[in-house]
Amino acid sequence: MPRKEFLQELTPDFPPKKIYSFDENFRYTCDRQMLMDEVLLGTFESYERHVEEAKFSYKITADEKFDLEVVAVDEIWTTSFDYITEAFDIGEAAYRFFIVMPRVLDEGEVLLKAEQGFEVDQESRDKHDHCDDQERQPPEAIDPLQFSAHGHYINATVRLCTDGQYILKVVHTHMGRPEQCLLDRLCVDSDLAKLLAAGYVKHADIESPGSAEELYKQICLSVTH
Repeated sequence: MPRKEFLQELTPDFPPKKIYSFDENFRYTCDRQMLMDEVLLGTFESYERHVEEAKFSYKITADEKFDLEVVAVDEIWTTSFDYITEAFDIGEAAYRFFIVMPRVLDEGEVLLKAEQGFEVDQESRDKHDHCDDQERQPPEAIDPLQFSAHGHYINATVRLCTDGQYILKVVHTHMGRPEQCLLDRLCVDSDLAKLLAAGYVKHADIESPGSAEELYKQICLSVTH
């Protein structure tokens, strides 16, 4: 395929960003803002995403324009943009095309095959007409513990769940006060879950950590920059 033709088929919303996992969407938002800030400050040099096992990468460098190079298996595509956000959005669209979309499709096929193996008996259909639309049960944590981090007030744990995700739970305890759950969230990436757990101990191990929502945003920024 010609060097630019494939990239011209991609847009900031094709493939759609909604196929990102929560962690990917968070990384996308943070990195996009970071690149904008670097360009405004004049500190931008290059940006690269690399997925070794899929033989995929894209790289943005700056000359007169912002040059994007996408590598997938044995193919290389290059093009240039006037703005860093344009280059980043198309690089991410290529990432979704080659990495996220195949994963989502594979997960869908696995779920469909699993569901085909379970039939709802007629008696259940007669008594509960919602059986065909029944949602999957929420994932449950599996022992043993994958990771834990402890401070004077903070106790953070990461456990593997029945669906292959990881549940990160952060609890704040202080003598004379009720136990406060600062975070109880599913993560796709175990490494990110561990970084967040350690981040809470490093940055929130104080008597009054404040709003759980604002604290989560602060911790996410601290471990991704």
